[in-house]
Amino acid sequence: MEITLKEYTLLGLESYDDLSFKFEEELELEISKLIKIRPKLKNNLN
Repeated sequence: MEITLKEYTLLGLESYDDLSFKFEEELELEISKLIKIRPKLKNNLN
């Protein structure tokens, strides 16, 4: 019988350091950039 090791990654459980950010604020800034609605898209929603 062969034993196989599996690595599972769960989103949201990594620390900012694991994600290669020096500070938590730096990570938060990048996240806010990603979720910000672009003006062009915002105009299309109205």
